[in-house]
Amino acid sequence: MGSKRKRVAREAVGDIQPIQKRTKKDATATNGSAKTKTKTLDKSPFIEDLTVEERRRELDLYNLLGSEDGAERISAADAIVSGLLGGEGVPETVLERHLEKRLIRGLASGRNASRLGFSLVLTEILGQLFGEKDLANEKYTGLTFDKVLGILVEKTQAGGNIPGQEERDRYYGQLFGIECFVRAGILFTDKSKWLSVLDMLLQLAQKKSWLRSQCGYVIVQAISEMKKKLAEKTLQKLVDEGFANNPEGVGIWITALDRFPDMQVPTQPWQNPLAAASLAALPAVLKDSGREATSEQNGANKPKQGGWTAQIHFVWDIILAHFLKHGDQDEADAAEQLKQFWNRVVDEAFFSKNSSDNQKFSGFMIFQKMLEGAATFPVMVTALFSKNMMGCLMNQAAKEDRYLHRAALKALKAVEAAVEKTPSLLPTILKQLLGENGAYNFDQRTNTKTVDRILQQATPSTIKPVIKLLKLKDPGKSGLDETKYYLFLGSYLFRLASVPSESEESSKKSVPGSAIQLLTELAYSNESVPSAIREALRSKCTSAFAKLIRRPEDFPHLCSAILSIDTKIGKDDDEAAWAVLSQAYVRLKELLEPGSETETTRAPRQALALLHAVGILQLHNEDPDAMEVFDELEECYNKLVGEDRDEDEGVSEYLVEILFAMVAQPSSLMRQVSQQVFEAFTGIISADALRILTYPLGADENAKGQQAIFHTEDEDMVDADDGEGDGEEDGSDEEGLDSDVEIVDLEDAGSEVPDDSDKEEEEEEEEDDEVADKDQEALDALDTALAEVLQSHRLDKDADAESDDGSDMTDSEMMAVDEKLAEIFKHRAKTTSKKKERKDAKETVVNFKHRVLDLLSIFVKKEAAVLNPLAFDVLLPLLHLVRTTTTKALANKACEIVLTLSKSLKKARGSHVEAPAPDTDALLALLEEIHGEASQDLSHAFAKAASTASLAVASLLCGPGGKTEEVFQLYAQTQFGWYQGVVKIQFSFFSDWLHWCQSHASGAAQASEQK
Repeated sequence: MGSKRKRVAREAVGDIQPIQKRTKKDATATNGSAKTKTKTLDKSPFIEDLTVEERRRELDLYNLLGSEDGAERISAADAIVSGLLGGEGVPETVLERHLEKRLIRGLASGRNASRLGFSLVLTEILGQLFGEKDLANEKYTGLTFDKVLGILVEKTQAGGNIPGQEERDRYYGQLFGIECFVRAGILFTDKSKWLSVLDMLLQLAQKKSWLRSQCGYVIVQAISEMKKKLAEKTLQKLVDEGFANNPEGVGIWITALDRFPDMQVPTQPWQNPLAAASLAALPAVLKDSGREATSEQNGANKPKQGGWTAQIHFVWDIILAHFLKHGDQDEADAAEQLKQFWNRVVDEAFFSKNSSDNQKFSGFMIFQKMLEGAATFPVMVTALFSKNMMGCLMNQAAKEDRYLHRAALKALKAVEAAVEKTPSLLPTILKQLLGENGAYNFDQRTNTKTVDRILQQATPSTIKPVIKLLKLKDPGKSGLDETKYYLFLGSYLFRLASVPSESEESSKKSVPGSAIQLLTELAYSNESVPSAIREALRSKCTSAFAKLIRRPEDFPHLCSAILSIDTKIGKDDDEAAWAVLSQAYVRLKELLEPGSETETTRAPRQALALLHAVGILQLHNEDPDAMEVFDELEECYNKLVGEDRDEDEGVSEYLVEILFAMVAQPSSLMRQVSQQVFEAFTGIISADALRILTYPLGADENAKGQQAIFHTEDEDMVDADDGEGDGEEDGSDEEGLDSDVEIVDLEDAGSEVPDDSDKEEEEEEEEDDEVADKDQEALDALDTALAEVLQSHRLDKDADAESDDGSDMTDSEMMAVDEKLAEIFKHRAKTTSKKKERKDAKETVVNFKHRVLDLLSIFVKKEAAVLNPLAFDVLLPLLHLVRTTTTKALANKACEIVLTLSKSLKKARGSHVEAPAPDTDALLALLEEIHGEASQDLSHAFAKAASTASLAVASLLCGPGGKTEEVFQLYAQTQFGWYQGVVKIQFSFFSDWLHWCQSHASGAAQASEQK
């Protein structure tokens, strides 16, 4: 018997599997995700006397039938069914051979996707044999139902001494074969057929407990196909065989009752598992539904502890489908039933303190499945966030060392996914996370960002209930002290204020509009907010305003929020300030009036309104410089939209002064506002205003420069700077920049500006040496002073020291020493303080220059594109900055602006932008100054910037009506001076000019040929 069994196994392998081993390339081609080109398969009938070609054809078809590629399986299944039953059909012996030797035997194969493909063909053949066509009675009389079922049992028998894997394959083959009979729909016209198959399923489930859930699922499929009487007999047989009081039985009972609500059900173990009377017994049955049974319950073998699988039992799909079906009919009643079921069966069985980790793990998976399925029923979703579940979820998610930490995080990810897929669920889920069973500081408790992320899904239709949930009438109900409650409320509102607005939203319905309105009220107008955290809330409010400013569609929300601030708060503190504030409110409201603006004035009016809004905010924040800004704002308002609207002289100068006051502050909000406002007013910037704007670029990067820019009168700063000298500040060029400064490296930005690293490194080394020398001198002086006072010496000067007489100091001498030591260290502290002041002064000047360059970049991009002659006025200040600055980032950014100007001019000329005739005399004079500036520095980066600036001006002068001859003469003059050694300049300055001339000459030649 053993040898025969082995021979049969070898025959099966030889019939089904390919002769040669599949190569790696072939394996890739059969992957389901790969795109394979399915060839046309031969569908001709199979023959009885096999030839070599026919054997190879069958082999290829059955190989494809077991492929992992779904398209290949379907194509092969179609060819095999057509070859067996197509046309008049094959002889009975051929069909029986394929059923016995190929299809049924192939079900026991574990190769690739053989079971799926073979069961597909077997189901179709069984349906035609015993279904509507009834081919078993008309043509294949020898293939009776009992015979085919007997073949299945025989070919999947697992008796004898066979390896464990082969045994499992045969049992699975038998299960798949039985499922083919069920899916073919041939068992329910004659109840004896179904009862025979049911006996096989029950024996299989009893013999191998790890197949019990699969056998139960096949019965569930059968219940959906049979009639009521047969369903009643099936349930009774399950009770008789002891197959009812388990998770599979629960699923079968629910399926049967959903299909036949009026059927007669056995009284034991329950008539309806989901009825209130059965809920007491149900937890004991379902709480181990995640267990994958592995015990062998035969003979005297004792049941072993089952393992746990990552897949939950199919009964939970059936339970979910039941409640969803009931919810379609009566959502309120379904929600109430689900709540009872969830609390009794899931919350108390899977998440109680006595539940095992495995049961809690299964509970988290059940929660995810139910949440995903019930997302369309918010009332039902509420029931899932029960007390024990929420407690377990928060505890396990809080720390990484918890056993179910990853499972809890996965459950929270499911919550986020549910809200993202169905945003209308946000109020429902948020109430559960922050409410009675959760915690108002849920994210802090769980160490996650769950609430933070789901708030991003807020919509205009949900923002009102969301804010109602966040803003509690009684802060004490949050479970936090008042200070922490308002801090968390501010954080939630800040997150909502960051949600992008949808088109055509009103402020009342807008998500950011509603959030910023409430956040502003908390920060400035709500007297119940503790004063200790008011500053923190105002900081969040300012950050939220900075985010809103980046999105033009949210501009009305920002202004509306600032207008909502109660001006009466603090009126008694400073009557003058609040008088100015009242006037600012009036101007802001007028600027926001829709009927007062036109297409041309809309942008300037909004920019001016933005300045007023930010000024009001600064005043509320008690900024000491806010009052000065309002005087200039009033002048701008009167000249643009007020009584002096026709007298626009000087308005741009006022505007630049206002922007300087804003960019001097280390604030992201001020940076965003200044850039947006300046972008709206670039068209009216005058030459004087541009000179004011570029003036700071020439300031020294030290205390003197700080005094020149900000008009400070700090004598100590000036003295400190005089004592140290220019360029001797400690620290790197970029070390002190604050978080608002954007360091742009030319290489990262795609610039072609080379880096003159040799010269800069040499200068930095010299500065470091000087600083090191001065630091060493200061240390030596300190050592000398201490040695003189203490009458001691350093250890390395023992040889030079005089011998000590060993006498002790008196008390008066010790007091005198203390005084001298205090004086020495006081002088040392003063020296260190001055050094820090010098460093801070440089950082301040560098940061301010960065802000100015940001504004100039905006000006150049907009005005050079329309050939505004003022765009050329920025070239000399930029070149001077590149040459004189000790900060590489500033030089790189200035070079980028020069390149941007050149590109914008070239694009504008190519687009034939209409512009006034340029002032050629002024441009020629500018070109001469650029050439003079180019000779001041030999660095490659500076030479590239100077050459780009020179070519930008020269290209305009060489145009129609320009001064081409003078341009060539100027270049020739500069080159001659370079030849004589009088002018020191890089060779690239002339090579760029020659390349430009060559390009222009080539274009002129092509134009001449076309004529």
